[in-house]
Order: sequence, then C-alpha cells, then structure tokens
Amino acid sequence: MSTSEGISLPGNQDPTPPREKHKQKPKRGRKKSKAPKQTRCAANTMDAKTTASYFSVCITGQIVSATFPLGPDKEFVFLRYELVAGPDWQLASGPQHGLTQLATNRSGHFNEPIVFNMPIEVTYKSTSPFGWPQILVSVFGRNGSQGRETLLGYAHVHLPVFGSRRPAENLELVQTPILMPKCPSMLADITSWLLRREPELKDPKVLLDNLKCKGLSMESYGSLEFQLTTVMRGARKLGYHWHA
Repeated sequence: MSTSEGISLPGNQDPTPPREKHKQKPKRGRKKSKAPKQTRCAANTMDAKTTASYFSVCITGQIVSATFPLGPDKEFVFLRYELVAGPDWQLASGPQHGLTQLATNRSGHFNEPIVFNMPIEVTYKSTSPFGWPQILVSVFGRNGSQGRETLLGYAHVHLPVFGSRRPAENLELVQTPILMPKCPSMLADITSWLLRREPELKDPKVLLDNLKCKGLSMESYGSLEFQLTTVMRGARKLGYHWHA
C-alpha cells in the first residue's frame, strides 16, 4: 500500500475552493424583441383603416340660372346660398355660404334665363343619411349697381344621392320653384306697399322642415336651375346599400 493514499500532500491540493468548483457563470438574459409590439401596432392600424366610422359625399356642380316668366322686377339679380345639413353631418371641405355676381338679361328678351354659373364643390362626411344636405338660396334684386336690395324669393333643393356617368357638360338640369312669402293680412300688405319692402322670412331655414313651414302663405314666381352630381365613398362599409 502506497503511503500517499489518503494523505493530501501540499503539491496535490486543488487550489479552487470547493464552493467555486460547481459554480457556473450566470447566463445573460436575452433582450426582449420589439417585433411583436410592432406587429400588434401594425395590426391595429390595419384594423382602423379597414373599419370605417363614416362615409363621405362629394358634391360638385353649379347654380346655372334663374328664370322669371314675366321678367324680374329689378334690373339686376344676385343669389345668396347656404348649405344646410343634419347634426350628424360635418363639412369636410368647401364653402358653406356663397354669393353670386350681379346678373341681368336686359340685353335680350325679358323672360330669358339670367345666367349665374356659380360653381359648387363641397365634401361632407357623416355616419347616418338622416338630415341629407340641402341648398337654400335667397334671390335678391337691385335697381342699378348702388340700389337697395329687395327680396325676390327663396328656393331650396336636396343634394343628389346618386352620381351620374355622363360628362359634366351633359348633366341634367334640376329645377326648383322660387317661392315668395305673402303678407298674412291686408294691413301688412298695405304697410309693405307704403314702405316698398317685400315680406321676408325671419329664418328661411323653416322652408327645409315640413312641420315648421306648415301654414306659411307662399306664392311661386319663377324657377332656379341647378346642375349637380355626387360621388360617395364608404357607405357600404357602414351597411348602407343603395344604388340608382
């Protein structure tokens, strides 16, 4: 038996402490990849794009002319128009109000159309077709360039729901009557004649509501011609399926 068995000699000792023999180096934690977050953000963006929350309606056209059977009472005629829509509708682009130039037909026959060719181009967006936009037009006359303005009547029309495949110059003309309010009594009629002022509506928007304009005394004199077309996007995604 060797004398070196069971005896630890100074040269045979392991210099590593017993606890450090089995100690392993800790593994460095892996960095969390940001790819899943980016994928989720991209998916949310795609969902937001595919899920429409409103539809848009683009209307283009013009107010073409006004026609009076026996001619206008004034030398010059001009129009003020306003676009009116329901509470769910928001005007995205285009003017809501407009004013035309002074126009006359004195160079031709007295009942020839008075041409305006006032362009209209607006875009609305909405979540419901309730309160479809309308154009409310006030017709005024004036004698001379510095004369006093006199009301000649009101006209209103709904914007078209369907578009047209015809070119812009071949669009159909939409005619609407020019309505003139009448005095409710003979005393008011005499007062209007003495003051040389025609009766006017305090709020012309009552003509757009059938319940509010019930009982108004109006007479039709002349007509207004429009040329309008519509382009609609996003209605099918909200479940509205209508077609011409």
